[in-house]
Amino acid sequence: MRFPETVKKLKRGPQVVLPKDFGVIVGFTGVGSRSLVVDAGAGSGFLAIMLGNVAGKVVSYEWREEFATLAEENVKRTGLKNVEIVRRDIFLGIEEKGVDLVTLDLANSEKALGYAHEALRENGYAVGYLPNVEQVKRFVEECERLKFREIFTIECIVREILVRKEGCRPETKGLLHTAYLTFAKK
Repeated sequence: MRFPETVKKLKRGPQVVLPKDFGVIVGFTGVGSRSLVVDAGAGSGFLAIMLGNVAGKVVSYEWREEFATLAEENVKRTGLKNVEIVRRDIFLGIEEKGVDLVTLDLANSEKALGYAHEALRENGYAVGYLPNVEQVKRFVEECERLKFREIFTIECIVREILVRKEGCRPETKGLLHTAYLTFAKK
């Protein structure tokens, strides 16, 4: 997998959100330089950092001390000043209001959707990073219950193309399933 230079210097801990999924999140939500983003489940901080490169401010919640420390160290490595790691359990609520995007990369992400809905501005997005279909189902059902709209789920699969004199074809391996991305608009 190819990574931007910013990400190559980061240390990995728990599973990370990869650039292919980050790009789709930004593309479908329209996050930009004036956007306020809340990221839940900082882990190693990869998603928060990538979002910090395009968003005005990113607040990333992480309740596990060792992950929060790693994410903070990774943010320092990048020099970004607009990314804040908050040592707090997202299931206790979101303090920020008028949020443009809430990303949820957690077990039981659907249980944080009520807090996301309260924090989001009108037309803001909640996005679930969901490794299995059972999680997608629970997430979508909760989005519907909370009256989110324009709910959709996608999977982003990347395969490089082998270019040779003899002919071009897809590589026999690729970066296939990482997670399903479910988008819901307030």
